[in-house]
Order: sequence, then C-alpha cells, then structure tokens
Amino acid sequence: MQLFTTFLPHALGVAGALLIIGRGWRLPTLSLLALLTLYASLFLIAVGLTPNRWLRVHAPPTTNSTTNPSLTTAVILGFGYETVDNMMRPGPANQFLLDWVLREHPQISTLLVQEGVRVAISPPLLQEKMVYRIHRHDPTLYVDTLDAAYCALHQLQQLEQTSVLLVAHDLQLQRAAWDFERVRRQLCATCTLVIPELPATPYPIHSVHRQTRSAFVYKIIELLYLRPRDLLRALPTQCKAPVDNEDQSHS
Repeated sequence: MQLFTTFLPHALGVAGALLIIGRGWRLPTLSLLALLTLYASLFLIAVGLTPNRWLRVHAPPTTNSTTNPSLTTAVILGFGYETVDNMMRPGPANQFLLDWVLREHPQISTLLVQEGVRVAISPPLLQEKMVYRIHRHDPTLYVDTLDAAYCALHQLQQLEQTSVLLVAHDLQLQRAAWDFERVRRQLCATCTLVIPELPATPYPIHSVHRQTRSAFVYKIIELLYLRPRDLLRALPTQCKAPVDNEDQSHS
C-alpha cells in the first residue's frame, strides 16, 4: 500500500506526458515541448491542490490513547520553525502541535521533541514534564524524518519506554508513521506506535524552511519528493546528530 500510494502521483504524471507525446509526436519539436511544459505546470498545480484528506493517515487511528494511563510518552516532530532577531521561535505549527498534545493527552509526562517544538515549551512546563531533544540542532546538518525516527526510537529504548504517541503536522504524519514503523521493526521491535487523528495543522508563513510555508507548496514537495525519498533511502544505522548529555534539556 505504501509503495502504491507513494508513486501513484508519479505514475499519473508520466502517463499523462506519454499520452501527450503519443498524440502529438507529429507536431514540431518546439510545439511539443511547449505542450509538455504546459502539462507539467498544470500537473504541479493539480498536485498542490490535492485534497488534504488524501495525504492524511489512511489507517484508522489508534483509539483510547487519551484515556490510556500507560501511554505516557510522546514524540513531536517539528514543522518549520521561525527566527526573529536571530532567535529561534516555534512558529504556529510547532506551537499548535505542542498545545494539542498537552490538551488532548494530559497523561503524557515525557516529551521527545525537535528543536522547533522545544522552544515552544515554557519554563513552568519543564517542571511538570520530562522533555528530551530527539537530536542535536545544527542548522548546517539536515536531519530528515527517517533520521529523526532513528534518533527518537533509540532514545525511547534508553528511557525504557515501549509505547509512544507519534505527533507531526497532519500532512506529514502519514510519512512519519511509515518511517517510524520501518525503524521500529529494525531497532525496537517491542515498541508500539500510537498514531492519533490530528486536526488541520497551521503553516508557518515565515518558516526558515520554504516548503513548509503553505499547503500548496508543501503538498507538491511531500507527494513528489519527500515520500519517494524516504521510501527509497536506506535505513539509518546510527543517530545522525546525537544529543550530548549536558545538552539534553529535561527537568
């Protein structure tokens, strides 16, 4: 199912291009190239306008996670932090995801977060929750979702936790679930991933990551690049940016 879902947009795009070539092979080369360019533009627009529900988690979400007292750990993946005067700010997406976990899952006592979510956590909350960075933040080092999955599940083992709520932007969550499941089978076979049903998550229009600034652009990148990239790349064998003990933030 993942293979089919991931490459369906590409198959449709190629099929359309082949149809145009087949019907217009007698056209002058420049005319055919112009037609293909127009088709490519319309195809990208169509991908960007894909209904959000088609990108969300397809499997039924895990139920009763809110009232399950044994579920005490959550992983929250960041989505497009912002900077103001060279200072990191969480942006609306990261703040939304953190607030959603605190509101909908008050029993969660341990949070594993990326840096954009970490800066949304207030000092008083650090006195109430155990907060851990998933990996070291380095603007020059790109840590993708599959890398983050390895780092998070590795930490989960060290914390001796076997069940975790996985939270990400609602249009990223399906890919995150696929990535975490791949790593889980290799690294933490006894771990259980709890996938929630997330509401529509906002977009940080001033994000340092341009692809996260709008739904239109993000859906193009997510469907045509990020999903195939994660599916085809090899599984990590170590955490790409491990957190030093003295750099770990928890109460």
